[in-house]
Amino acid sequence: MNYYDDNFGNWNMDDDPEETRRFYHQVQRESVETVCSICERTVMLRPHYDKCNSCMDALESGRIG
Repeated sequence: MNYYDDNFGNWNMDDDPEETRRFYHQVQRESVETVCSICERTVMLRPHYDKCNSCMDALESGRIG
């Protein structure tokens, strides 16, 4: 089973499904509605993040800069 969130992107449950699921749910509980500082979409991020995973992937791959 796979999950997606704005903090880390796709979650692969194959490695350790129970531990991954627990961490995923913890991240979801800690996340708050935030406006991404790049794309300006409203996303659910952990309080110390200001950029969504989609924008970070684009930055890291050089698609935006």
